[in-house]
Amino acid sequence: MQTIILIRHGYPSSWDEKLKARGIPAHERLDSGLADIGKQQARLSAEHLLTCGGADAVISSPFRRCLETADAIASVCKAEIAPDWRIGEVLLSQVLGSPFSPTSAMDPAWSPRRDGAGKPAHPESDQTIQERVTKFVTDLKGRKPLAQRLVVISHEIILKELFKLMNGRAPTVDWHPCAITTLTRAKPNDRQWKLVGGLAGHQHLGSDDRSEPVEHIVHRYHPRDSRS
Repeated sequence: MQTIILIRHGYPSSWDEKLKARGIPAHERLDSGLADIGKQQARLSAEHLLTCGGADAVISSPFRRCLETADAIASVCKAEIAPDWRIGEVLLSQVLGSPFSPTSAMDPAWSPRRDGAGKPAHPESDQTIQERVTKFVTDLKGRKPLAQRLVVISHEIILKELFKLMNGRAPTVDWHPCAITTLTRAKPNDRQWKLVGGLAGHQHLGSDDRSEPVEHIVHRYHPRDSRS
């Protein structure tokens, strides 16, 4: 039986440090490491996975927050880490400015950890996102031997796309940092994976469950705007 464990990265430091303003280097805004609470979440997730059967391999988005989460899990489960751009963050020009190089959003000090990850989609679009995630799922189906436990660490948008392709349902839950979803496939010719347990479960985090802060946006319309 093949077991795929989908995990969102831990809580990154950029969420608390408000590093999203323009003028700050892109990699500090978009490729920050884990905050202390994020490191604790990753550690708790690793311990939880070990009690549930561990992991044979960890496949991670090449962004630092995912790789740091992967490091915690791989260390406890004694597994190898493979970075893969196909499950990397969604990089849109509205976020980084246009034109841009996707790797300009990455922490240069972590460049060696991205070796072998492939190449990012550029420019990114809804179509390229679906294409790269579909190719990743196709590769999961072809992995041998079938009897493996694979941990996939990525970002909320990508994880939801993965789940939809693997299970056939579109998830509507908020995927908390280090929340876990487990899917299984009994036979090589099974077209879909079955959900085991809850979707995006975060009970294993206990009091250390913390999600992305919600920014309150005040909309100010022009006086002549009929929608105001």
